[in-house]
Amino acid sequence: MEMTIARAAPGSVSAVGAELVAMEAPEFVAQSRAVADLLAAAQVSRQIPGGLVVVFDGTVGHPATRFFGIMKAELHEGFLRGANLQATFVDSLFLSPKTKLYKIGLFVAEAAGIPPMPEGWAATVYDSQLTSAQRDGAATYFHSVFLGLDIPENNAQRVKQFWQKTRDYINSAPVDQERRVDLYNSLYSYLKVDQTPTIQVGQFADRFLEPELRDEYREHMARERFPIRAIGKDLSEIAGSLRLRRFRFPNSIQLSGPPEAIRELVDVSEVEGDDGARWTQITVRGMIQSQD
Repeated sequence: MEMTIARAAPGSVSAVGAELVAMEAPEFVAQSRAVADLLAAAQVSRQIPGGLVVVFDGTVGHPATRFFGIMKAELHEGFLRGANLQATFVDSLFLSPKTKLYKIGLFVAEAAGIPPMPEGWAATVYDSQLTSAQRDGAATYFHSVFLGLDIPENNAQRVKQFWQKTRDYINSAPVDQERRVDLYNSLYSYLKVDQTPTIQVGQFADRFLEPELRDEYREHMARERFPIRAIGKDLSEIAGSLRLRRFRFPNSIQLSGPPEAIRELVDVSEVEGDDGARWTQITVRGMIQSQD
């Protein structure tokens, strides 16, 4: 994944790497030890596994431009086959072809020579935990804390975050179940039906939330570090989630349908059942067409 270089101050990984590409082998070896020290400082949790650090440089393309790379290879266990079919257990294997226990940061100069850092460099990260659709759970210590890189702004990812964090707020909002259903319908409508090319926290609050909920919702989104500015409405990462609106009840009972049909044909309300229990009353403005 392409990244943006957020930190390039003296002593940072990117600054050290830019110095390494101009060094001869003995000096390169001595200076590259600083990279291992920076990684050790970034690994503040015992849950982060150790491993080996590989620092390398070279040229790429024509005309050739310089690059440097940093790989962390985690150690894992396995067996070595010996004479007479005997096996030896080892716990320091790395870079075996069947595992993805490694992370790579690659910095490539965008012009000949050694351009200034960060403007003249492009950064890319390989991490099996880091995907375009699932970036929130990635091991951020490697690309963010250690390498000093940020995930570039991405409208599809931001819209997915808006969808998830707004649903979280609706689920915990101090409203009754019937109003909660209305708010979920409003969120589907705002994202899928509304023709505006952008989404915005304040716009959703003003259009769909009661005055007493608007500030609370804005504060919730601010705590989640979601920007208040307008964001392009790229629905590519949540298109599947927007196709159907689902209600789940005990014992695997479900009601689902297109959001537009749910909004127009289905009423959901909370009623009092036997012995004061809370039940859900569903009214569908239509007859059963078929059943299995």
